[in-house]
Amino acid sequence: MARIALSLPLLLMAAPVPAQQQQQGLMPEADEKPSEIMVKEKPTQRRQPDRFSIDTGMRVAGQYISRGVAFSEEPSLQPYVTLTIALPELSGGPFEEVRWFVGNWNSFQFGGPGLGQENRGTLSGWYEADLYTGVSAELAPRWSMSAAYYYYHSPAHSFRGYSDFEWIMSYDDTGQWEGILPLKDFTLAPSLRITQEVGRPGRADALYIQPSLTASLNLGREDRPVWFRIPLVLGLSDDYYDSANGGKVTFGYFRTGVTIATPAFELAGNPFMVGGGVDIWMLNDKVVNGLNDNELVWRFGFRWSF
Repeated sequence: MARIALSLPLLLMAAPVPAQQQQQGLMPEADEKPSEIMVKEKPTQRRQPDRFSIDTGMRVAGQYISRGVAFSEEPSLQPYVTLTIALPELSGGPFEEVRWFVGNWNSFQFGGPGLGQENRGTLSGWYEADLYTGVSAELAPRWSMSAAYYYYHSPAHSFRGYSDFEWIMSYDDTGQWEGILPLKDFTLAPSLRITQEVGRPGRADALYIQPSLTASLNLGREDRPVWFRIPLVLGLSDDYYDSANGGKVTFGYFRTGVTIATPAFELAGNPFMVGGGVDIWMLNDKVVNGLNDNELVWRFGFRWSF
């Protein structure tokens, strides 16, 4: 039987927001990190096209699952902050809207992580602290890419540190469904994420591949958007998924779910986004992942960029 953790999404009455800000409604879903959200958003849709910008937010999740593997069975508090610097000097030729970013993502547990992992020292409960940096750019009017380096560290000594190199390509299909589907601001936002581990303790470094679509539409008004999203995500790898029968398995999971996000109010002239939803993980039962065949995980949070 699947383990179920459900909660109502955080829904607040939206404050009026100009139409040009409405695409800032992306909220991190499931195990998405800030670099994934960044490359899915066109820079021209951001509120502040300044040289320096900060994106910050926090998510509360009923369980921490990443790439179809249980990292913690306890509820998690996951704040992050990203500093982005626009580099117009590097724009030109095949590259436009070049940006450099650096940030920090964290996961705090309400108690130990479980799953037989350690939780000790003066920083017990601080399960994960990631540092990341990279560059993003538009390659064509509708194509965007991001290349990033991640370092994963556990202040609570729950796991040993290691690194990732991550590459993401995304296509912006905004407006291409008008006249075809009677859905306001509908997009599918196809994306491909490729991650190569470096120095993973205890096993060979894995190559992880994640193709995805995110069906999205606006249920609100142009000046008061309510974004409704359904992700469709596959997790594939060469060495990441251990088989219960020995060896490795390529297919790790399929993930879908529902996310609702809306600007609750404006803070310093920028929309303060709130949202929530449920992630539905359909997992390969041949993989040793610390999970049931199906998992439902609630989450809610906020995001603010300025």
